[in-house]
Amino acid sequence: MNKKLEKSVYIISGPVEFELKQGEVISIGKKILVGEKIFVPEGKRIPLEVYTESQIELNRETKVEQITTRTIPDDWDKVVDYVVNNKINSLLVFGEVDTGKTFFSTYLTNRFLENKLKVSVLDCDTGQSDIGLPGSLGLAVFKEQVLFMSDTKPDALAFLGSHSPSEHFLHYASGFVKMVNYGLKNSDIVIIDTPGWVQTDGGRALRKTEIELLQGLGTNYCIILLQRERELEHLVKGLKKSQIIRLTVSKKASLTSVDERKKLREFMYTKYFKNAHTVEYDFENIFTDRGYFLSGEEVNQKVLDKKVLWIERLSNWEGLFVIARKELTSLEIEKIKKKLNVKRIITTTENNYVGMVSALLDENHEVIGFAIIEKVDFDNKKIFLRTPIYNKKECIKGIQFGSIKVTFLGQENGFVEPGTV
Repeated sequence: MNKKLEKSVYIISGPVEFELKQGEVISIGKKILVGEKIFVPEGKRIPLEVYTESQIELNRETKVEQITTRTIPDDWDKVVDYVVNNKINSLLVFGEVDTGKTFFSTYLTNRFLENKLKVSVLDCDTGQSDIGLPGSLGLAVFKEQVLFMSDTKPDALAFLGSHSPSEHFLHYASGFVKMVNYGLKNSDIVIIDTPGWVQTDGGRALRKTEIELLQGLGTNYCIILLQRERELEHLVKGLKKSQIIRLTVSKKASLTSVDERKKLREFMYTKYFKNAHTVEYDFENIFTDRGYFLSGEEVNQKVLDKKVLWIERLSNWEGLFVIARKELTSLEIEKIKKKLNVKRIITTTENNYVGMVSALLDENHEVIGFAIIEKVDFDNKKIFLRTPIYNKKECIKGIQFGSIKVTFLGQENGFVEPGTV
């Protein structure tokens, strides 16, 4: 269907694909070319700033709402000049949930590119990842303007393994440092898009840690506060005024429901694993990380034959790591302790592995992609993975376990407690 647009500002909601047939239209700082096709995913909305009478062709009926003012606050444009004049090389973007941090980061990226700066964006919002897979920190170095960060392939990745950093603080911090360093080496400025967790002990600690890490890295950083009132001021107490930029929240910013967030994550999983194939590895030819499995020495002695699948002796006082078909009872655990003469046993079930999203590592422990664990064959000592990077099988040397479980169709399917596998 065709729709004529007069000189004004519009909001178009996904899911929809549209093509600009004629006219002059800019969206999030990017000029849309005549003939260019744009796909807006479900749960996403973008503004269209129409400068001359224009026409778009939509592949389906959707809401195209005309509004009276720009969605870009005037004070956002001042950031570009400030960054250039003060040689800022890292911007830390703080804001509560649904304050438009990613929208702001996208707009700023397009404006910096327009000013001939080389820009990288670090996406730290693991629950709503746009660069990389949900559960990961993804960094992209941009060479051209974009409307959606999710259309960009990451140049570097770090794996958190969860939608929230609440139980993965150390992994978040180490990934943050690694990604920022990569961005500093490969661009003029790193824009750091952070999660909306800014309150309570955990939120305060994580945001303060990011500031301290940037200080430790010696960056010439600046903090962006996207706030509706003064809800972020506790994060910047004691910092120099020159290190803080307070900005207005875009009128485009709107609440995203829990269900919409889930659909966006599942869209990313489905997109990533769409062309996945099964690859297999012998236990002896691959290492594991962030778990007990394959970190000790196999125990060949049989106990509870029909129920226990795998036993490893761990380091010193750690005792045994036992994988069973189903959860072991306290009596069964005591029986194993007595028979193998140990005081401590860590147990898990084979079901914890099936469907687990994991990172795939090269020989340098760098993340080269992701996989869903399809099956662990304890009898033949093989692990089967579903991954779209099957053509790089020889480069995969390790598996980094996560906490997220999904189906092979990309639907969320549970959570694995850290430290249990």
